[in-house]
Amino acid sequence: MSRVKIWDSYIRIYHWLMVVLVISQIWTASQGYMEWHQRGAFVLGALILTRLIWGFIGSESARFSVFLRGPRAVIEHFRELREGRHQTETTHNPAGGWSVVAILLALLIQIGTGLFATDDILFDGPLAHLVSSSTRDLLTTIHHLNVYFIFTVVGLHVLAIIGYRLIGIPLTMAMIHGYQDLDEERAAYKQPRLRNGTWGILIALLLASAAFYFLD
Repeated sequence: MSRVKIWDSYIRIYHWLMVVLVISQIWTASQGYMEWHQRGAFVLGALILTRLIWGFIGSESARFSVFLRGPRAVIEHFRELREGRHQTETTHNPAGGWSVVAILLALLIQIGTGLFATDDILFDGPLAHLVSSSTRDLLTTIHHLNVYFIFTVVGLHVLAIIGYRLIGIPLTMAMIHGYQDLDEERAAYKQPRLRNGTWGILIALLLASAAFYFLD
């Protein structure tokens, strides 16, 4: 076996910060700490926007063009799993790639609607004054309902990780240290080209700073 680095530092930091921030956003909202809820949303939004940018200019393993594949590839992936002839990926597998997109979409909807949401009492989103009251009410409703979509896609993602682990495909550790163990032949031609994750971190810091400066 050969140990191959497949995830850069930005992707790994982004992934675990997302876990922490999503949990903290749920908690701050449930406890009524709306100022902290908004600040957390700024950081989360900066991470997500940077992830979208990184999906086009970042490391090969993180690019949408590499891991987003059509329905046939997804079906074939599940067929290989069922037949026990699965191969270890050096990026997201065909099903996991679409899971990533679903989570990003759910969180983008949540952050986007949150900018305009209101409780009509103590808290308004930073851009709520730009739209009519009926639009604010609609976006607030979407913001509340979309939480269930987030729970669904994140829950399925976690269950999938557990399921893959049970059949001998460990995914979590690679997102911690960045490396995946591959056989020598696959390691020779599947080594993804990685970018310095520091650039992704700097982009995220810049976007977060802009959000705090213009919206807080």
